[in-house]
Amino acid sequence: MGKDPIWNLLFRFSGPAIIAQVVNASYNLVDAIFIGRLGTAALAAIAVANPLMAVYRAVGVGIGLGAASLISRRLGAGKKEEADRTAGAAITTFLIVSAVITTISLFSLTGLLRLFGADENVLPFAQNYMVVETSFIALDFIVLVLVELVRVGGNPTLASTAMVTSGIMNCIWDPILGYGFGPFPKMGMAGFALATSVGRTFAFLMLAGYLLSGKSVYRFKPSYFIPSFKIAADIYRVGVSMTLRMMAGSVSQIIASRTAAAFGEMPLAVVGVLFRASGFAFTPCMGLGQGMLPLVGYNYGAHNKERVGELVIKSSTTGFVWGAICWVGAMLASVQVMSLFSTEPGFLAAASPAFRIFALGFFTVGLQNILSFFFQGIGKAFASLVVTSSRQLLFLIPCLLIMPRLFGVNGLWAAYPVADAFSLILTLIWTGIEFRELGIPFSLRRILSGQPNVANTRVEPVKKTGGDSGTGN
Repeated sequence: MGKDPIWNLLFRFSGPAIIAQVVNASYNLVDAIFIGRLGTAALAAIAVANPLMAVYRAVGVGIGLGAASLISRRLGAGKKEEADRTAGAAITTFLIVSAVITTISLFSLTGLLRLFGADENVLPFAQNYMVVETSFIALDFIVLVLVELVRVGGNPTLASTAMVTSGIMNCIWDPILGYGFGPFPKMGMAGFALATSVGRTFAFLMLAGYLLSGKSVYRFKPSYFIPSFKIAADIYRVGVSMTLRMMAGSVSQIIASRTAAAFGEMPLAVVGVLFRASGFAFTPCMGLGQGMLPLVGYNYGAHNKERVGELVIKSSTTGFVWGAICWVGAMLASVQVMSLFSTEPGFLAAASPAFRIFALGFFTVGLQNILSFFFQGIGKAFASLVVTSSRQLLFLIPCLLIMPRLFGVNGLWAAYPVADAFSLILTLIWTGIEFRELGIPFSLRRILSGQPNVANTRVEPVKKTGGDSGTGN
């Protein structure tokens, strides 16, 4: 992690994560395609269900990525036992948090779905889907945490293989449980949600088996699983930025769903589809960032700041190129993509232009996401919090509240690329300031070509301001 060529490391760490994220986005698309066969109301149901699922995932991802950042920095600083303790405490933290969220959510589920825009036609579909999703929160959480522990422990291939297996099993069981097959009855929306949990079960068994086999970098002791407020605080000091960003995304989805519902059931169905279809463009960049994060954390902890800069520039450039490719695809094939979910003329007439407007943000959001992982990797909690949440809180929510009032339903779709552009500008400025403060020199041409950085000899040591070495507190 501290010596191999950067492109090779990114391929090893991010490649499997990208594959896993693409598979994850693919089975979300498969879910939406199967659900769309139940009608427009069913598609609208996933639009109102998405915000609640985003809240669930935000908490789990926060624990996983926060632990990954802390563990990678402690491994880079040579603190092996502290890394093991962090891994054990992350698992305990997830158990406690998932139990609390499951209990609260099940008792308030109907009211939440109504709040998110479900009317009497949509509510039954949303309830059937979310009762199952909510009941299996713990399974989702532990998979998210174990994936990050395995990835940062040096086995990104297994972490991503588990997620790929989960996605494949979900696609297999979707039609079996949703439509019924052989001894399995038709379960509709509940069946589609249950298929997701079946896939997660396979991922859990693979990841847990590896961690308990003695082949991983971790060595667990019973005492490591005792709840530790200090470790939990350290995990969420960084992880909270991702949690708040994703929760802010949930708030923006609620506003978008309620705004779309005010224009009718068809725009609400389009919102649900756009959230899932756009994941195919966004999630590969998330995978690239997830693979970059432990590499940044390790090299920052080991004071290899020139490699930190090289990692960030190469990853960011890759993310931007991918976003541009996705934008071109959306412009050329918007009708074909939307017809996967429904062939109703009214749906296609609304969804195709909406997708073209929405896709303008593909240029920027991937790059912005990757740069946010840089701040998490070096442990800069406040910067990470602002950068990761800026798109949703500072820009998207105001745009969603203002632009539909001015431009109608087209203003709803345009709010997303406008917010993406403002967020990227803020992120680029903050990244440049952080590079200068840390003394990270780089030449874009040299970094992308793989040539040595001529300014490396002028890099100053990392300044310690308290806490663990390399935490960046």
